[in-house]
Amino acid sequence: MKRKKLGIFLYNRLFDPLIQSNFWLYINHYLTSPAGSDMVIYLVTYEDKRFPLTPDQVKLVSDWQSRGLVWRQLRWNRGTGIFPKTIDILQGFLAVGWLRLRGCGHFVSLASVAGSYLYLYYVVLRFDFFLYQFEPHSEYAIDNNMWKEGSVQYRVAHYLERKAAESAKVIASGTHFMGIRLKDEWKVRAEFFRIPTVANDKKFLFSQSNRDKTRAKLGFAANAKVLLYPGKFGDLYYREETAYMFKWIWEEDHTFHFLIVTPHRDEEVVDLFNKAKADPSTYTIVHSDYDHIHEYYWASDFAVIAVPSGPSKKFISNIKVGEYLCAGLPFLIIEGISEDYLYAINERVGVVVKDFKYEYIKSSIPEIEKYLAQDRESLRHHCREVGLAYRGFDNLNVIFRKAVHSLYNN
Repeated sequence: MKRKKLGIFLYNRLFDPLIQSNFWLYINHYLTSPAGSDMVIYLVTYEDKRFPLTPDQVKLVSDWQSRGLVWRQLRWNRGTGIFPKTIDILQGFLAVGWLRLRGCGHFVSLASVAGSYLYLYYVVLRFDFFLYQFEPHSEYAIDNNMWKEGSVQYRVAHYLERKAAESAKVIASGTHFMGIRLKDEWKVRAEFFRIPTVANDKKFLFSQSNRDKTRAKLGFAANAKVLLYPGKFGDLYYREETAYMFKWIWEEDHTFHFLIVTPHRDEEVVDLFNKAKADPSTYTIVHSDYDHIHEYYWASDFAVIAVPSGPSKKFISNIKVGEYLCAGLPFLIIEGISEDYLYAINERVGVVVKDFKYEYIKSSIPEIEKYLAQDRESLRHHCREVGLAYRGFDNLNVIFRKAVHSLYNN
């Protein structure tokens, strides 16, 4: 039987946590299950010399290659200027061209930047392609005041996003809102699949013993209500607003404690909390790689999505929502963010506010307290069941495979 050839184009490192905890779950299943035995996967990634592979990662790659993976590593060039991006685009073109010469005529990209690059290659090389996790990143930049609407960056990025959508054969995105835009507004011909960002549900399965061990290590009081924020400050996320939000909740109930898992330096986070005049004893800053991040989820009782509102945010699909739910955590979120805020309301797994402003946060505290007054085991079970249905791998993998099948369907 002739094996199908599938090109995977990522404008990321292979072992970027956002790849391994999301998109790669699907590809790994192709590589390691009998269901993927009819597929040869050609992978193109942009590697950063600051993050060399660990011995364990080398073993993983070797195993995948023994199962048929062909990996082309490109060098990622730092910087946002025209020169480094041009070099990246040209490298990608040569890699995709190399695959076309070997008969690979079907490609999948992850997220809109990679999708825009793939569209440029399609113009010359001609192939069928699937835009996975297609979201309007150019519009996110406008809503978060990172770009001006009339700027060259925005106009170029937005143009390429739309052209990629108009040229793709298959598109997947996390919300029905994107389906409406593509079909009703942009009139694209691509087949659309609603695939919210998948969670590694097995990784986040709750462990009481690990919860106890982590809370003891961090010195949390037995009655501490731990509010979790594993993320960044600024750009696509709230900055000092998150610190104020934490402080206002603590002012209402001193048994709350704030657990921040972040890549930012401690000094930077402390500065934000000092601006909010938050007591240093009310929060804890830790750092974690993806291998251990779930331990902090289990140590917590409630979680936060710190994405500000904006017209484009209805299209976003937060990976953390799925992880929170699969770990048994209800969450706080802004109205209008993805379909996540609708799940919070309709499935009774979270609290929705209009903004991280004083009056909204204060009015939300009784709702948060109501969740934390529930039987914890029952609450975790309910959240996880919702998470598995909404973001679980087994459910979404079926849809992802249908999308890949559609890519090859004439």
